[in-house]
Amino acid sequence: MRTENELKEVVRQANRANELFNDPMIQGFILSIRGQILNEFESTDLKDESKRLAAWQKSQLLNMALREFKKKIKEGQSAKLTLLERAQQKIRKIL
Repeated sequence: MRTENELKEVVRQANRANELFNDPMIQGFILSIRGQILNEFESTDLKDESKRLAAWQKSQLLNMALREFKKKIKEGQSAKLTLLERAQQKIRKIL
């Protein structure tokens, strides 16, 4: 079980990840990179498996990075709920 400070740090990191992930400039970069990868894949000769594989691998790497952002954001949401539940338990003990 995480301490309150650890949970707060998870929330802080998740907030930062959310800010970055939803930043219009970052979203523009993501779209640009995705477009470049797609263009690279589509412009590669069908017989050139190594270039097509390289483009596919780049796409998978981008997807992996995006999944990590989303995972960090979800962890923060979960940590917020845990902090809220703990605060409610403390209030119930007082009442």
